[in-house]
Amino acid sequence: MALILDFVLDRAGPFSLGAGTIGLLLGISYSSKIKRDQEQITKSCINILLPIAIVLLGFGLDIERISNDEVGLVGLIAILTSIFTAFASTFMISKILGIEKPQAFALGAGGAICGTSAVLAVAPTLNLSNKQTGAIVAVVNFLGLLTFLSIPLLSRGLSMDIDAAGIWAGATVHAVPQAVAAGEALGSEAMSLASGTKLTRVIGLLIVVPAATLFSKGTSTKPGKLGLGVPNIPLFLPGFMLASMVATFILPSELSNNLEMIGGIIMVPVLVLIGVGIRPNELINLSRSVLLAGLFSTLFVMVSTYTALAILM
Repeated sequence: MALILDFVLDRAGPFSLGAGTIGLLLGISYSSKIKRDQEQITKSCINILLPIAIVLLGFGLDIERISNDEVGLVGLIAILTSIFTAFASTFMISKILGIEKPQAFALGAGGAICGTSAVLAVAPTLNLSNKQTGAIVAVVNFLGLLTFLSIPLLSRGLSMDIDAAGIWAGATVHAVPQAVAAGEALGSEAMSLASGTKLTRVIGLLIVVPAATLFSKGTSTKPGKLGLGVPNIPLFLPGFMLASMVATFILPSELSNNLEMIGGIIMVPVLVLIGVGIRPNELINLSRSVLLAGLFSTLFVMVSTYTALAILM
């Protein structure tokens, strides 16, 4: 249903919320019919599907494309500014609002790296509950939609150079498709720069997932994994890296794109399953402070990256 609604909305209107967001909302609407004793089954399904989806999404990361001069030094500075500001501002605001560090880290990862995919990639390591993950995913998707809609309008209103506007879109918009679409709204040259900048940000996932272990509430103590007291780094991280290398140097681009598309489709039922584990009243009570932290963090990111681009270009 989520995939069909996304297709219809995308064809009929100016934009869609995205199949993942629609799936999350549909899951939440169905959550009252799920019994508490069924939640463990839901969690098991998520644990099976999520690593598969993350690895398949790795086929969409072209290492050669993001290592050439398309992004350049200015784009790299904008990316580093965006990532640093996202995490620093999120932790600062979260501390004021009383949000726990694991949640703050997941929220910062969503804004700094690649939206929902980043949140879902770090959530297992951070030991976040379904309702905590769902609240953060919902907020990140909402903020991603705001940046996707506002960046093209603000770029024109501020009379930004087309190159600067493309880099700004890639450095600030949350999800990869949204960043590409925002660049496309500004022109073909801006779309290319937005894509290159955004894909370079995605590389941060390779650092952020292991770093999440520092903010984890618990560590792995099972023999045969990583040893007593050592944080359990998810196996999908090297899988993601391997998939990106295979896509770059071995597979034809059409096949890589198809595998990435399959990963995006598999991510939809993951979000549906997260949604069915959330009670709407719990989500409302939990997400107020998360929404506020995410909103201010996003504004700080937009302002800081715009300032950096204004100075450099």
